[in-house]
Amino acid sequence: MGRDGSATRERLVDAAEHVFASLGIEDANLREINRAAGQSNNSALHYHFGSREALLQAVVRRHRDAIDSRRRVLVEELGGKEPSIEELLVVAVWPLGFQLDTESGRNYLRILVHMRRRSEMRTHHSLNPDSTDDLQWAYSQLQARLVHLPDALRAERLGVWIDMAVGAMASRAEDIQDGVDHSLDNNEFMNNLIDMGVAALTAPSRLTTARPAGRGG
Repeated sequence: MGRDGSATRERLVDAAEHVFASLGIEDANLREINRAAGQSNNSALHYHFGSREALLQAVVRRHRDAIDSRRRVLVEELGGKEPSIEELLVVAVWPLGFQLDTESGRNYLRILVHMRRRSEMRTHHSLNPDSTDDLQWAYSQLQARLVHLPDALRAERLGVWIDMAVGAMASRAEDIQDGVDHSLDNNEFMNNLIDMGVAALTAPSRLTTARPAGRGG
């Protein structure tokens, strides 16, 4: 691909990132992405990517390498010791927190929420569209730590918390884009998110303890 072709491709990815973040993946108008990229030819997007899904994956790849690299560093810093739940949550979600620092990263977080809403991506294994070994390791280690919960409840609780964490980061990303002030900076926000995750995952379950008569199913 020539220099002009590469530049056009990058402009299309830039435009798609913004439009997907603002409107969602399925609702985004591909012609609008073409226009936002400065392309008068409506076939430009199809020529360079072929489909909406391929364009989405190009947006994801733009961020994935940096996220994976940061996660690898966090795993290596554990030095092979048995990690705590807190340390495992840091490995799982803190690399995403860095995305709050840039407009492009904030767009990615907002897109990630839309991806999580897709029916085939509702399990916690899909936090990263191409879950890496480090991420899967963190998930398996977290599952092993939640010994106070039955298997199905472990998976449900972890999946729900990840939805909440990604949703909270995406909401903060949108607020930052809109100029909303926060009492916590990004680092404090992420630390609090981890603390909340530890509390949520380690809390006793009313499903496995005696409940008052007339409460629950």
